[in-house]
Amino acid sequence: MNTGLQDAYNLAWKLALVAQGRAAPALLDSYEQERIPVAKRLLETTDRAFQLVVSQGPFATLLRTTIIAKIAAMAMRFEKVRRFAFRTIAQLGISYPQSALSQALPGLAQHGPRAGDRFPWLRVRIGEQGAPRDLYREIDDTRFTLLLFGQSAASPPAGDLVRTLVIPDDAANGAELRRANISGASFYLLRPDGHVGLCGGSFHAAAVAKYLAENVHLKASLVREQAA
Repeated sequence: MNTGLQDAYNLAWKLALVAQGRAAPALLDSYEQERIPVAKRLLETTDRAFQLVVSQGPFATLLRTTIIAKIAAMAMRFEKVRRFAFRTIAQLGISYPQSALSQALPGLAQHGPRAGDRFPWLRVRIGEQGAPRDLYREIDDTRFTLLLFGQSAASPPAGDLVRTLVIPDDAANGAELRRANISGASFYLLRPDGHVGLCGGSFHAAAVAKYLAENVHLKASLVREQAA
């Protein structure tokens, strides 16, 4: 079920942009590029699990009923294993690093979020005032979201297709940003489905406009509006 939901989510925002006349049909090519490898991995895993379940013989029975159960119970005592299992089952650990929609520019921390990753959940202070907020509650799943960390945009993208959120790299946000390995000045352009499309160090509006035109295949008039 989670795979089907992610399939629908991946296709829906792309189909919406094309149906609204905002993007060229070439954007839809990225759906198969991103989701077919996920489907293949799922089928391979399911086939292996099914073969184990139906295998006959005393060793296969012992493996199913005792050995695997004990190993799984022991492994689930560890927080990292539980987190990995949850992200795998919920499909939140899926990444698209080879996608045509994933592009990284220089200047990012080595172990931070990368292009194609689902951006991590954060609770941070946005702007210069106010208490920390759930970042995902601020992300609009009908448009792109530009996250600016430790910097402001002299000329942020305009128009209604990109929303800009400025997150100061200050003491109030320090612990959360370190947890996500986000340090110094950086920016992340999130797709409507929460995956990182474009990312890098210092923000340049021209880089976002170029990405939207060449990777997302937005119409020229919209790209000019974003770069205005």
